[in-house]
Amino acid sequence: MYKLTYSPASPYVRKVRLAGYLSGLNDQIELLNPDHETHIKMKLNNPLGKIPVLMTPNNQYVFDSRVIVELLNDTSGKLYPNDDNKKIILTNAALTEGLVDSSLLYVYSIRYAGDQKPSEVWQKLQLTKIENTIVYLDKNVSNDFNPSKVYISHIGLIVALDYLNFRKIYDWEMKTKNLVAWHKQVSASMPGYKETYPKDPS
Repeated sequence: MYKLTYSPASPYVRKVRLAGYLSGLNDQIELLNPDHETHIKMKLNNPLGKIPVLMTPNNQYVFDSRVIVELLNDTSGKLYPNDDNKKIILTNAALTEGLVDSSLLYVYSIRYAGDQKPSEVWQKLQLTKIENTIVYLDKNVSNDFNPSKVYISHIGLIVALDYLNFRKIYDWEMKTKNLVAWHKQVSASMPGYKETYPKDPS
């Protein structure tokens, strides 16, 4: 069994979980909540103290989400193609990861501001990145994220869009047409979509 440090709200954990579903390995991944003794031990094996961390069946520790996805693909071969399209898929996946990064940086600007007002300059910078990326994706999603074949780039985009909604950061559904249609189509057929939808820890 694989063991995965788990948080129901983390977009990076969700990306790994969806990759597990798509690769057919979900039943082999045990989710460890933050209060689990092994979760604490695993998290300490990442000097950055971040999640997700994956422990393999031979007790190796792997982080971050991009590396874990590569490991799952090495096992299944289902997360991106091994041909000339690989770089395109991985580039698109990196774009969606950047969208998640900016979303989290916006959230953290509020969460870790203490008793100070969050920096409006910083928040505007992140919102500008988010808006520019959403505009680009709405124009190019049909070609760059063909819904007929789901890869890690598709997972990354689903995760990013849902996280924007979950944290109410940016209302992309009011400003796009193609992305809304794409999201509806892909989310309906993506394995594990409902099971992994983000929620705050209870």
